[in-house]
Amino acid sequence: MTASRVLVRAAVVTVLGAVLAAPALPASAATPESVCGSGYRIIDRMTDSPWGTYYLLYNGSNGHNCVVAMKDRGAGTATFTEARLQVSGSSTIHRDNGQYKHYAGPVRAYANNRCVQWGGRFSDYTGQTFQTLSGWEHCS
Repeated sequence: MTASRVLVRAAVVTVLGAVLAAPALPASAATPESVCGSGYRIIDRMTDSPWGTYYLLYNGSNGHNCVVAMKDRGAGTATFTEARLQVSGSSTIHRDNGQYKHYAGPVRAYANNRCVQWGGRFSDYTGQTFQTLSGWEHCS
């Protein structure tokens, strides 16, 4: 075997080893924007819960708000997680909840020029629940 072939094989083995040894991405590389979809941008967040962060996003092209509850502590372990959104003038509370490992949502509703109340709930591994709800806000 020639010296150049040995170098090429060594380079290939080195590259393959680096690729296989590279750290994996986290199980959930999701962001609030990727969960809500194209055109949504974060307009507010609440960090009152010790277990996660609630995000309120808005899509100016269609007038919809979106809420996502992203776990900070306990991510990767399925616990009760909820995202909720209510639009003023409506009795409907839009929710997504369940035993989730990383986030609840997206919860979307048309709310152009309407106030919204948003937030949700996180539970820890013992079942203790932490609820956070905003006031009626983001009215325009």
